Amino acid sequence: MTHVAITGASSGIGAALARELAKHLPGARLTLVARRKELLEALAAELGPTCRAVAHDLADAERAADWVPGAEAAHGPIDVLVNNAGMENTGPTAAADVETCKKLFQLNLVTPILLSRRLLPEMLARKSGMIVNVVSVAALTPPPMQAYYGASKAGLAAFSEATRGELAGSGVHLLTVYPGPVKTSMGEAGWAALGGRENLPPVPEGTPEELARRIRRAMEKRKSRLIYPRFYVTARWLPWLSRFLTDRYAPRALRP
Repeated sequence: MTHVAITGASSGIGAALARELAKHLPGARLTLVARRKELLEALAAELGPTCRAVAHDLADAERAADWVPGAEAAHGPIDVLVNNAGMENTGPTAAADVETCKKLFQLNLVTPILLSRRLLPEMLARKSGMIVNVVSVAALTPPPMQAYYGASKAGLAAFSEATRGELAGSGVHLLTVYPGPVKTSMGEAGWAALGGRENLPPVPEGTPEELARRIRRAMEKRKSRLIYPRFYVTARWLPWLSRFLTDRYAPRALRP
């Protein structure tokens, strides 16, 4: 049976992916890791006895992997690690709270790197396993007002893509996921910080449920990367166009 660990699993993309995998991977053992204990335990109860909730503050990089031994004692070696936990701090770069920025980099960049480093040797020794890094299209075309978020996701994308290249032929697979705007509570908070959707041109948005379905299928097919919604493929293949459109249509009122 497969042991899947998902960080940031209490809501949004992480919760949707937990439901998707519980439905389509019969017998899979899930470890759900997040800070919000009540939401996490409710989801674990919904998904059944093979799902285990672990309340843990992943923004504390010194203790980023402290939950791993307990998870492996309960469910066996982790076969799939999904680095999904993250946060945004939308707003003017020059006015950003320094402590919030530090926390963001710890959670979005340092912790997934440390978790990958913790589990990769064991996966390589078994010649099997998978890491799924949930990044963002902001790693490809960082928008104004999200400089720190874009920088953290760009760092994780670079780590993810470089590591994937090293793993060829090892039996261990790495999938990098680049979500565009997705309708989650974190996404809604971002829109609110920008003054509401009415201040911005309409953009294609996805749902966490559809993204979860596509991640599962990409895992099954062992794809190298996934960009969703598909509209944002331009950020990878036509970066100059994506940069032009972002700079052209981001309202000047939102810039510092």
